[in-house]
Formats: sequence, C-alpha cells, structure tokens
Amino acid sequence: MHPEDRGALEVQLATATLHSRENTGAGFFTRFAVDRDPTAAVGGRRLRDGPGAKVPGLEHGLGFILWLEGGYADCLEGYSYGNESTARIELETVRFEIVQAA
Repeated sequence: MHPEDRGALEVQLATATLHSRENTGAGFFTRFAVDRDPTAAVGGRRLRDGPGAKVPGLEHGLGFILWLEGGYADCLEGYSYGNESTARIELETVRFEIVQAA
C-alpha cells in the first residue's frame, strides 16, 4: 500500500522483537521494538489502509494499522469491522488470510 516505504519497513520488521500482545475484544495490539541503527526512518506518524484479513469467527474480518514512533515501526493494530468481537478468538494461533483493502 505504501511502496515508497516498503524497503525500510522490511528491514525494520526483520529485526522486530516482541514486547506485548493484547486482544482488546475489538481487535488487538502487538507492540514490538525494531533495530534503529541500520535502517532508514519512514515518514509520517502512522500508516493506514493496510491490507485486511479474513479470520475464522469474524464475518467481516480485520483491518490493520501499523503505528510508527519517530519513523520506526512500533505497534501493529488489528481492528474488527461491524462491532464484531475478537474476545473468543485465539489471535496468536488463528490462521489469517490476507486480502487487499477495499
């Protein structure tokens, strides 16, 4: 979705270290740290309109936002559409099917 940032994000995410995961009931937050030394920063505060995902147990699936802190990937947010609950879904083990955003 953001081809100008792809190279920098691929390098950043290849170094990601998990800090925490939280299923909010309306989606999730996965917080992580990336190595800032060898990689270029990405412009903007956050990236939106990423791909969506089909997820068993959700009729409408999930959307995603990759949050940036100072130009570096910091948190992946997944959110459900249509007030669907993720509370009963084991997000750490469920199989996602990535789909392009509409």
